Parts: sequence; C-alpha cells; structure tokens
Amino acid sequence: PPPRDTLTTKLALGAALLFAAPRRSVVTLQQRRDPRADGQLGLAAALQNIVERGEAATLDEAQTVLSQRGHAASLQKLVDSGEAATLDEASKLAGQRARAASLQKLVDSGEAATLEEASKLAGQRALAASLQKLVDSGDAATLEEASKLAGQRALAASLQKLVDSGEAATLEEAQQVLSRSGHQAALQGVVERGDAATLEEAQVLHSQRGRAAALQKLVDSGDAATLE
Repeated sequence: PPPRDTLTTKLALGAALLFAAPRRSVVTLQQRRDPRADGQLGLAAALQNIVERGEAATLDEAQTVLSQRGHAASLQKLVDSGEAATLDEASKLAGQRARAASLQKLVDSGEAATLEEASKLAGQRALAASLQKLVDSGDAATLEEASKLAGQRALAASLQKLVDSGEAATLEEAQQVLSRSGHQAALQGVVERGDAATLEEAQVLHSQRGRAAALQKLVDSGDAATLE
C-alpha cells in the first residue's frame, strides 16, 4: 500500500479540485452573463410592478409612466445641481442639450458638415416625418395635402396663441396682428440685408417690389401687353 502521507496528499488534492471546479464554473457563468439581458429583465420587472400597483393598466402605459418619472427625475437633478432655478428652466435646458447633442451627432456621422447644416437637415426631417404622419393617419391623401393642412394648423395655433395671451380679442384681430408682425419682420429683413438703411426706406422698397410683381403678373396672365 502507498505511504499514508502520500495517500493523504492525494485525497487532499482531489478534494481541492472537486470543490474548486464548481467555483470556477460559477465565475465563468457570471463573466458570461449579458448586462443587456440583465437590464431587460430589470426593466420588465419594473414595468410589471407598476401594473401590479395599479399605476398603469398595461405594460405600454407602464412604460409611459416610467419614462415620465425618469424625465421628471432628470429635471429635478438639474434644479438640485443649481443648473436651473425652476423645473421650467430645467425643461428648456434639457431640450436645448438634447437638440445640441442630436445636431452634433449628425455632424459626427458626416451627414452634415456644420451645426448649421445639421439644424437645417434636422428641421427637414422633422417636417417630412410630420407630413408623413398626416398621410399615414388618413388626415391627408398626399404629402402636398399634408403640407397645406400642416400650414393651416400652424396658422390656427398661432392665431389662438395671440388670443390666449391677450394680444388680440378675436381670431380676426389676431390675423391682423400676425400680418403686421410678418410685415414688420419682412421690412427688418430688408434693412438687415443692407437693401435699405431704415425701416421707412424698406417700406418704400417693399411697395415698389410689390407693385412690380403685380404688374408682371398682369403681363404674364395676358391682361396687359407690357409693364408700361
């Protein structure tokens, strides 16, 4: 028979290997766990808890509740850190940062060369998406109809905003206010471009251009042979 100390050594070594193997397997399994899967399980559990507490009727509603809470928490964090004085300011700041990040992403991806180009591209995509949504919902048959409908709704919203703010008593007055504002902005643009030195000069130039356009329209329609 082998010496006792040799046998004891082998038994001890076998026991060590026997107990060490499962521990290595556990470590290996833990290392192979996918963090994304853990996150998905955690999200599913959180949504289910919201439903079970009666705070939402469905998992979709629970997702909305969870998103709203996350947004509210992020806004509160901006206030607590002193980056915003109120939740309203925090909301504006968060929106500005989100937009800046999205524009920078367009530049980084090479879809736009500058932030200005990125802003235009983002605006074009947002408009295209909103028009397509009108078509998909059946509110408009074509993108052209959707464009007209979107313009009408935007105008109606602007007029209503003037009424709600007290700048106009009725929608008719709001239309007049909006027209004056638009005209004033047009004149200011003429001055800023250097086409006129003052708003008064801009008004004269604007009138001349309007008259010239009206005369050209008469010629184009055949109602007049010449501009004279």
